[in-house]
Amino acid sequence: MTMHELTLSPSEIQEITGYKRYTQQQHQLRCHGIPFTTGQKNEPIVLRRNFQQPVEPLPKVSEYVSPEPNYGALDNGTTTQKSQGQPTSPAGIPV
Repeated sequence: MTMHELTLSPSEIQEITGYKRYTQQQHQLRCHGIPFTTGQKNEPIVLRRNFQQPVEPLPKVSEYVSPEPNYGALDNGTTTQKSQGQPTSPAGIPV
């Protein structure tokens, strides 16, 4: 049994990530939740059993991640009670 029967070959990893550089390959694998380990030259090693899809290119991370933060997500509503400056316990009883 050869190593590439158990793991994806370097050319398969390059094909699915769309990158030649190991750091960029690792970034794509990490963002897609594909487990890997690194070899002696920092190359990603992916077990075939961890990559169940047919070997086809993964969507680039930039298609999923916005370059700008969504500050509107921080405005998740307002509280219904106004603070009166008096600390309360978790049960709402003034301390």
